[in-house]
Amino acid sequence: MDRSYKIAVLPGDGTGPEVVAEGLKVLQAVAAVENFSYELIPYDLGGDRYLKTGETLPASVLEELKQVDAIYLGAIGHPDVKPGILEKGILLNLRFALDQYINLRPVKLYPGVYTPIKDKQPEDIDFVVVRENTEGLYVGTGGFLKKGTQDEVAVQESVNTRKGVERCLRYAFEVCKKRSKNNTLTLCGKTNVLTFAFDLWERAFH
Repeated sequence: MDRSYKIAVLPGDGTGPEVVAEGLKVLQAVAAVENFSYELIPYDLGGDRYLKTGETLPASVLEELKQVDAIYLGAIGHPDVKPGILEKGILLNLRFALDQYINLRPVKLYPGVYTPIKDKQPEDIDFVVVRENTEGLYVGTGGFLKKGTQDEVAVQESVNTRKGVERCLRYAFEVCKKRSKNNTLTLCGKTNVLTFAFDLWERAFH
């Protein structure tokens, strides 16, 4: 056995610790089969630490994380912390500092594994997606700097107005009112990262 790895473990918040604990069992099983060893280095980054200390990702911890072979990160997001603080302070900070430019999420269905759509009939799946189609990134605001060169920069801005948001939401509510069943309206957005645009959407929605 000549392969050994240092792995930082950040259980995070909510279901994070539970999921990470199960994942570590998988890691142990894989290590036995693939014949490698590893050292786990735990970190308490997340909502609880932020509420106690006001810290998200201290510079000293970031430097330590740069030295490990892998980071095992659970869920980030705490009900007592405003959306965007932990996500920007931990997730995005790590992403940019470590240049983690790929978000890879394979999806596989394994035999015998229950899924929400298993054994469903056409009448069981009936929903409508309502999406604003003239604002946000569709307004075409932006431009180029040094176009055509190796240093080219493209800027695309998202513009959201209260009027545009409200009319889209009102349309969605009206659609729900006309449906005899499945008339629950759910707002989907990236409030934790797009903290300005979807803050407007969320406030208008409520």
